[in-house]
Amino acid sequence: MAISACKKGGENTPAAPAKSQSPEATQGTPSRAPNEQTATAAKETVEWTVVEEFDFDWSGKGAPAHFTLERHTGQQEPSRLTIRIKGHKDFVLSNDDGWVEYQTNFLPGEKFLKVYRNLSQSSYVLFLRGSDGSPPLAFLGSLSYASDPERLHVIGLDSAGSPKLLFNEIFHIAEFRDLDGDGTAEMIGLPCFSQTWSDNLITYDPFHVYKLENTPKQELKLSLPLSQDYNLKHYYGWAGPDCREDLAVVLHPPGGGKPVIMKAEEAENLPRKKK
Repeated sequence: MAISACKKGGENTPAAPAKSQSPEATQGTPSRAPNEQTATAAKETVEWTVVEEFDFDWSGKGAPAHFTLERHTGQQEPSRLTIRIKGHKDFVLSNDDGWVEYQTNFLPGEKFLKVYRNLSQSSYVLFLRGSDGSPPLAFLGSLSYASDPERLHVIGLDSAGSPKLLFNEIFHIAEFRDLDGDGTAEMIGLPCFSQTWSDNLITYDPFHVYKLENTPKQELKLSLPLSQDYNLKHYYGWAGPDCREDLAVVLHPPGGGKPVIMKAEEAENLPRKKK
């Protein structure tokens, strides 16, 4: 079932728009070098402080990768990640939203942290193995905004053993398991949280399922067939992959039975089921 957030019609705080990221925050590469004057000013006003630093044998070959998370002046959470692996170019990722300790992204009623154990001791980077014999993926989550989930970054190792940014979207992960039996786990979660405007109606906000692709490029790519199949089994049905406020899930239809998806304006005019 989708997580409910703020109510429709302004009864609670409206959802803040998803924050865009600067080019440096989306590529997983070092930022462009500023000119001398800008660099001097930045040096005088911005200081970086290490929040967490650790080694992790990411490749499983006994050559640990070194992770450093830093925050700059005025920030509470780290917003720069540097990964150093011997023989590879440093990987630097910036995040305007800042990352939080991953445990804070899950509500007490969610079972994610009981099912999936972090392979490292990090508080900010969650390592989960997607398939036997392959290096795990690294997950970092940001703060959520109202009915918008957190920004999720997923980093993997490419065929050469270098870190690569595979995913950078607003997304709340719910499961990480093999759905189609191909030996590699899929990432299942929510790109938006449901909004409620009565005890019987919520917006249509389906789960998305992402597969790890290697061609034409390495990325986590949305799978419509797997998303449809997952929602038919674990949600209220399927009306496409988009989150929609013009569609409503009627949790308790007047005639009884399972929840149904219909146009919101029609759902609002349905007779209420007597308690």
